[in-house]
Amino acid sequence: MRVLISDCANFDGLLPIAEEFGVGIEIQEFTSPEFLDNKQYRAKEIGAKIRNISLRGFHGPFSEMVPATRDQKIKDVMLERFETAYRLAQTVGANHFGLHTGFIPKTYPHDIWIKNSLEFWTSFLAGKNDSISIHMENVYEDDPSIMIELLDKINKAMQREAVSACLDVGHVNANSSRLHKEWITSLGARIKYVHVHNNGGVLDDHWGLWKGTINIPGVLDLLLKHSPDSYWMIEAVQPDIYKSVLWLKERGYLDK
Repeated sequence: MRVLISDCANFDGLLPIAEEFGVGIEIQEFTSPEFLDNKQYRAKEIGAKIRNISLRGFHGPFSEMVPATRDQKIKDVMLERFETAYRLAQTVGANHFGLHTGFIPKTYPHDIWIKNSLEFWTSFLAGKNDSISIHMENVYEDDPSIMIELLDKINKAMQREAVSACLDVGHVNANSSRLHKEWITSLGARIKYVHVHNNGGVLDDHWGLWKGTINIPGVLDLLLKHSPDSYWMIEAVQPDIYKSVLWLKERGYLDK
């Protein structure tokens, strides 16, 4: 079973669904800055609640996080925030830890963005092992090429697969001019984690899998073919979580 659920930072109600369908849980509560400070007790509480859930994800902070910045003081703050989130992920026993690339179009020339990002990520990854898989998520990238270049350079510098791609299919639909097929076939086996949800093609709506303009069965079949080791996390709003997991079950995806 390679499926998890999350309801965009509202933890209540996840456990019964996870237990009914045998799926994992991604914790998104700590994406909010106010939950990062002095919340070790909350992480321990959540860890105890999900002790019987073997597949656990953890989403780190992303608001105003721009790893490609040239401002060292801002980098220092981001490193501190990411390290705090990583420690909390360890506390809840996470298997997977996700962060955004922080890419914002037209802010830096391509080579400068790669250089600054590479320096930041290799600094963050230094000293970490493979006990938690770390994934980097697309948001505003128009095509997958810049993620491919950055991931490959990071892993070459670290001399191991220190980070992989988290493909957010909703972000592709709302923010990219390219088809999901191009993203999936280009990134291929680099994709180890996927945020699956639907939208209308304009905003990041986080709708259930059955509504919106994304051909979800087509996307999932492409992932099975080109990214067979990927984990899928259903990132829909609370009212759409149960029906989305049921949608997967009825079509046989929970058994693949």
